[in-house]
Amino acid sequence: MVWLAKWIRENVTNSRVLIITDRTELDEQIEKVFFGVDESIYRTKSGADLISQLNRPNPWLLCSLVHKFGRGVDDYNHDSKDTDEFIKDIQASLPSDFSPKGDLFVFVDECHRTQSGKLHGAMKALLPEAMFVGFTGTPLL
Repeated sequence: MVWLAKWIRENVTNSRVLIITDRTELDEQIEKVFFGVDESIYRTKSGADLISQLNRPNPWLLCSLVHKFGRGVDDYNHDSKDTDEFIKDIQASLPSDFSPKGDLFVFVDECHRTQSGKLHGAMKALLPEAMFVGFTGTPLL
């Protein structure tokens, strides 16, 4: 993940990397790993902070918990009607000038747990031009 982020930064003009995790411990671990290779990573503080940072051209490297893409979401309901309404609510709460800046690459750690349901839908809806890359160490099929 670290070397791919660094390669993207060096080879893709206007690139930005957003790393998504599902636990604070992973967020902290990723921050330490990047710090270990002399890269500063911005850890978002809230959902509003995440949107604010995406709406700016810098920093180039951010990390956030997947839950910051939702407000009051406590389940991963797969009902498409509920998900559509949830996404509309999220989009309605965005600043009028919101447009993710840069050529955005989203690295999703532990993607086998987070890439379905409402939060996945919100990420894809809010970042329609982003390239998503999933990482997992869990054997799936």
